[in-house]
Order: sequence, then C-alpha cells, then structure tokens
Amino acid sequence: MKILINDFSKLDKHYRANLINSVIGVKQASLIGTVGNNSISNLALFSSTVHLGSNPPLVAIFSRPQGDTPKQTLNNITDNKDYTINHVNRSIINRAHSCSFKFTAEESEFTECNLSEEFISDCKAPIVKESNVSFAVGYLRHQSLPENGVIMVIGKIKSIFVNEGIIQDNGEVDFNDSSSIGVAGNNTYYGVNKIESLKYLKLDQKDQLKEIVKKESYQNSNEAK
Repeated sequence: MKILINDFSKLDKHYRANLINSVIGVKQASLIGTVGNNSISNLALFSSTVHLGSNPPLVAIFSRPQGDTPKQTLNNITDNKDYTINHVNRSIINRAHSCSFKFTAEESEFTECNLSEEFISDCKAPIVKESNVSFAVGYLRHQSLPENGVIMVIGKIKSIFVNEGIIQDNGEVDFNDSSSIGVAGNNTYYGVNKIESLKYLKLDQKDQLKEIVKKESYQNSNEAK
C-alpha cells in the first residue's frame, strides 16, 4: 500500500489524522498538570513531550493551534509559569484517557477522573500521585510554528519524582519498572518493554561496530531462509 501526498486530501479526516499521527511511532503518554487563575487544577493528556537537552534540562510540548476553544493548559502555563509532566502507566490508563474529555475550566480533571493531586515545594502545579514518573517544569517561552500554527512550549525541568528502584545505575529510567505506556494515533495505547541495552561505541571502536553489524546481518539473512 502506497499513499502519496496528493492522496491525503481525499482521505476521511479522522482516518488521515490517525494515519499521520501513528506513522510517526509510539510516543510516551503524559498528563500535563497545571493550575488556573481560579485555583482549579487541570490535567490534559499529551503525547508530544520532547527532550531538548540535558544541560540545561529543557523539554518541549506541542499544543494545537489557537482556535475558538480556549486552551486551558497553555493559558495556565503562561499565566502561572509552572506545570508538571506525569507519565501515564498501566494502572491509570482509563482515567488518564478520560482527561481528554472537554471539561470546563470550573471542573478539575483530578476530581472528575479520580486522580490524586500532590503539590510540591518548588512548583505551583500539582503532580499526579498515581504516576510513577513525574517532573516539575518552569515555563520559559512559547511560539507558534508558522507552517501550521501549532504552539511549541519550552520549559526547564526543576525537579524529578520517581518511585524507588525505577532509575538504573547509569541514570536511565527503567520503563519496565515504571509501567509507563505509549500512545500512537489518538487513542491506541502500547506497553513499553525493554528489549536490550546496547553499548555506546567510541571512535576507536569501529572494528567492534563492524562486527556487531555483520553478526546481526548474518543472523537476519539466515532467519529469512
């Protein structure tokens, strides 16, 4: 099956949205926690969190273009300068997905979707207590992309909260232990299972690189026979 760009406009809009969204691959499902000027906590489901760098620790999230419907999450972030990013895990998948319902600004997703808010000392926004991986973020700036109006929000990680045993000796988060899940398309969720940890190869290890590539290629060719 081959679909060319000229054919995109002929597709059903929901089919097209799911196709373009899911063909990128599985992304981490996250709940973005904020607080409005009315002091009501808000949770929104996102799959667009992107790592921008480790020093300083920067992240970006992407919000749909501004339209007739107010963007509660974006407005809360720009007004109060703090927000949290919380991994969705297997135990809260249905409650997290329910946060995508269009609640009013006077309704808190924490209450409506039976999730627990927990405030921390260095952040005005709450983390999700049921999440095994959360981090507090300070707003830096946002900009609208000229190509389609999508809004990129850039923030700096202020603190990280993880359950015991989830961070490995090398500093990486073990997603098997965190039970974090990914999403592709708009509403299809996937488990995240570790396959293998591979070594970082330095410049003087090119011979090892060649041997690794040769070995895998040989194994695959034999399996194909």
